[in-house]
Amino acid sequence: MTKFKVGDKVRVVDSGKTYTTYVAMFEKMGFNNIESNPFFQQGLIATVFAMDVHEDNELPLLGIQAANGAQCLISTNGVEPTLTSEDKFDIIREFCDDVLSSEGIEDKVIFKYLLRKSC
Repeated sequence: MTKFKVGDKVRVVDSGKTYTTYVAMFEKMGFNNIESNPFFQQGLIATVFAMDVHEDNELPLLGIQAANGAQCLISTNGVEPTLTSEDKFDIIREFCDDVLSSEGIEDKVIFKYLLRKSC
């Protein structure tokens, strides 16, 4: 359905993709307020709490919640994924593992190199 999943952190990149009054979807996705919900400003980071698709055009929609508890219904093309420090570390680690194994370099060689560089 989409590259997003419940629990992901996302950044709002186009608040114009927000649905402020979509009662049926608010009910279906479990929004706190089913009458209306606000736009989130561009740049705001929120957590995905629900996912579904628009009834008419099958556009993937996300229910997102800000740190202050406010909720917003937005199309997936109005947000981008954000990475935590842990996510970034995992990506770098996986890349290094791939490079090391493809080059036949052992971990201990890299650790020795890094220890020398840090002194």
